[in-house]
Amino acid sequence: MESTLKFLGFTLDAEQPHMSGERFLMMKDKSVLVATDEKGRKVIVKIADIPGGQKEIEHEKQTRDLLKSMVFANDKILFPTETYFGKKNGYLIWATEFVPQEKVYVAHTLEEQFFLILKALEEQEAFHATTFEHLKSVDGFFPVYTTQTYLKKFEEFKKKVSTHNDKNIIETLEKAEQFLVANKKTLNKYVNYLTHTDFVPHNFRVRDKSIYMLDLSAVHFGNKYEGWARFLNYMVIHNPKLEKFLADYVRENRGEEEYFCLRLMRVYKLGFLLDFYVRSLNKTEGNLKELTLERIDFWHQILKYILNDEKIPENFVEEYKKKRDDLRSEDEKKRQREFAIA
Repeated sequence: MESTLKFLGFTLDAEQPHMSGERFLMMKDKSVLVATDEKGRKVIVKIADIPGGQKEIEHEKQTRDLLKSMVFANDKILFPTETYFGKKNGYLIWATEFVPQEKVYVAHTLEEQFFLILKALEEQEAFHATTFEHLKSVDGFFPVYTTQTYLKKFEEFKKKVSTHNDKNIIETLEKAEQFLVANKKTLNKYVNYLTHTDFVPHNFRVRDKSIYMLDLSAVHFGNKYEGWARFLNYMVIHNPKLEKFLADYVRENRGEEEYFCLRLMRVYKLGFLLDFYVRSLNKTEGNLKELTLERIDFWHQILKYILNDEKIPENFVEEYKKKRDDLRSEDEKKRQREFAIA
């Protein structure tokens, strides 16, 4: 791999933050590397030599190209500049410019964080497939999630999580599923929007008061509030004030129905998280396995709070964060300083 990249003019950095920590353990078929190209530019290189990873890279590049060309978008979503795409020695390689940022997203003021993320989420909402012609232009390339898709996925989450053999979690997920099914009409009113399903700070960078989207492998057309839901659930841990600020903004400026839809999607995304961590258990050991179990318990409790529309206690979150930090590896702590810690 390194010799192939060197032949193409890429010199790998000594520090490779994407190749360590928890996310690296969950990576499947591709590598994400930091390098310098022959023009002296710092770049991010995505590289794979097996079909699954190559397909993911190819899809992500095509997603970027298609989004840039869509005629029914009102605004532009910002992406890093592409510097190389091609095959060499069995590897598919895609390089884009490294987007420097003065500080990580959560180091900005609360007001700055609010307006940055609101602008980015609204730019995604501008990609709304409102007609049959629009839907035809995205279907077949982008996954299109209908309300029925979400309900089917949630049923799959519930089945997988049930293998964890925790009766309390299974009971909560059954209530959550009933909650989603009972409110299909509300969910159905807000479909066919572009949404980044993992829109959190390690997947974007801030430059010149704008957000650059980095990871396009998690983009599809679906519910307007799926990206919002993922972001708010993430901020339960990383900035509870911002989480409340954004939830209140939706309620006060978009009305009770859209706030309710946001709650529905938060429930869905919490089911996704529980499924993810239960699936991760057999890939972990030692402290990371213990941390994964703590995460399952934590997000189960958060799901109960969201289902009941209750305030999440600060001390509960802080206790979890202490346990998490005690169990994290040094590699992961270092990676977090690069991506997520102010």
